[in-house]
Amino acid sequence: MIRLLLVLMLLLTKAADAAEPYPSIAMFEWQQDDTAESSFRSGIQKTFPEARFYVYSAAESPQLLDRLLTVAAARQHDLYYVSGTTATLAVLVREPNRPVIFTMVHDPVAEGIIASWEGSENNASGISNRVPVRNQLKTLKRIVDFRRLGVLYNPTNPDSRQQVQELTRLQLFLAFTLVHIPVSAPDQAQNLKFSKDDKLDAVYLTRDPLIERLGDGLLERINQAGLPSLAADMTLVTHKGALLGLVPDEYRIGRMAALSAVKVLNGQPPAAIPSHSLDFFMVALNMQTARRLAVQVPFALLVMADTIVR
Repeated sequence: MIRLLLVLMLLLTKAADAAEPYPSIAMFEWQQDDTAESSFRSGIQKTFPEARFYVYSAAESPQLLDRLLTVAAARQHDLYYVSGTTATLAVLVREPNRPVIFTMVHDPVAEGIIASWEGSENNASGISNRVPVRNQLKTLKRIVDFRRLGVLYNPTNPDSRQQVQELTRLQLFLAFTLVHIPVSAPDQAQNLKFSKDDKLDAVYLTRDPLIERLGDGLLERINQAGLPSLAADMTLVTHKGALLGLVPDEYRIGRMAALSAVKVLNGQPPAAIPSHSLDFFMVALNMQTARRLAVQVPFALLVMADTIVR
């Protein structure tokens, strides 16, 4: 009799475990865990304190991401969080039914991730990290009235390509000529030379993992050439020497994504949850670089800056 009771208790414990009420969330990260991810987790825990998070780091490898998706599928998570355009596209191909919340995607409509900002028509919803390129350029023009703008971009990265398309469109309106500087491998970056003799007035660095990794060497040569630089990535300004950045607030991106995820976990389909882009951006200035280049940063720009490297 005692043995039968023990067996029944064990079966009941397993059943209780299987019916565990806590949300299980898979987090697919194309790069390292960052501000948006930690903000997303803390945002979820405000509503679901016992939520379980399983981090799958793809390390920018499509093959590794594919293997991680196989592992995650066996665990039957309640929701997928995914960061980055490349990873989001891959996840949606493999998981057309499981709810997906994306972040750090420049233009989800143009990339075919969602049908429109108002409704995805699929199993995804999310938050874009898009900063209007027009705003970035107009901020740079407050420091230097450039006429020829070099753009460092990775042609293999969809987000980087999208930024180049916006720059190309804006040439006529903001009276400048764009000079393309593609970088898709480290050896290409080593051979790049920057000079005012090439009639460049400034350089724009698109948001891209490869350009971020190579940023130290690239920006050292850009600064040596005396060229002001505008970066779409905060790290390039704060740690690698770019002059100016107008960048997304990743903390806010994570919190907005958490709000969408909570709606999904409460039963709302992703297709009924609008996707969003930010309406507030962060200004970063590197005054060490400004002094090195002997450029004058307007006082009004200093006052509005969120981050200043002194």
